[in-house]
Amino acid sequence: MSRPKLGLIGIVREEAKQDFWGTMQRVAEIGYEGIEGAGELLNGDVKANVERFRGLGLQVATHSVNKEQLRDEKLLDQVIREAHALQTKDVTFWWDVVDNREQLLRDAELYDKAGARLASEGLRFCYHNHAHEFTNTFNGVYSLDILAEHTDPKHLYFRMDVAWITIGGADPAHILRKMAGRVPAIHLKDVYTLDEERKWTAVGTGVVKIKESIEAAKDIGAEWMTVEQDELRHLTGIETATVSYLNLKEMGLL
Repeated sequence: MSRPKLGLIGIVREEAKQDFWGTMQRVAEIGYEGIEGAGELLNGDVKANVERFRGLGLQVATHSVNKEQLRDEKLLDQVIREAHALQTKDVTFWWDVVDNREQLLRDAELYDKAGARLASEGLRFCYHNHAHEFTNTFNGVYSLDILAEHTDPKHLYFRMDVAWITIGGADPAHILRKMAGRVPAIHLKDVYTLDEERKWTAVGTGVVKIKESIEAAKDIGAEWMTVEQDELRHLTGIETATVSYLNLKEMGLL
């Protein structure tokens, strides 16, 4: 299996606010191949923006959607138009509460319906996990598994965050292999300790099993692996993106 394409999300947001195109050029020069949630391209001449973006060697790895848009047919139609304009095939909902099984089943019904609409337009609907989909269980079953069980595999896919899986007490490589066929992308994120919450660090400098996660992602045919760090530690955004890239390269994963 070939390796997934390397994406980036969030880390350089402050630099991008100051100079979007200059920052995107630097990201491409580091070696990244795509950005998740590049909504800035929707401002102004979208077609020209996307052409310029792709001219840098970057792709939009996914577009974003919120729950209101999932529920409202007209709003979802707009998301579909935007995704096509951005030339991406994925639309991602970033997380929701999973406090009880009844609520999970209601959400699964919503995701399945919205996912069917997106699939009819050639798009994949993805759900991005946090830790609570693993820490919240019902009769010993992960919340994530309930969402998967009660949705059509063609209507709901999963953007699996390997750090949040780890924080949730599960093994990311095992989870990825278990979800084979429904994981078009993973988020590569790291923490330097599990003893405290939200101790984020550059990919490859913490305790998350990054190498094993990427190997599993390759085995199941994931198309993207996206570097993320929820909060910067000691480095700037560009420095963090660079170090994470170089660590992956040093591990022989790029």
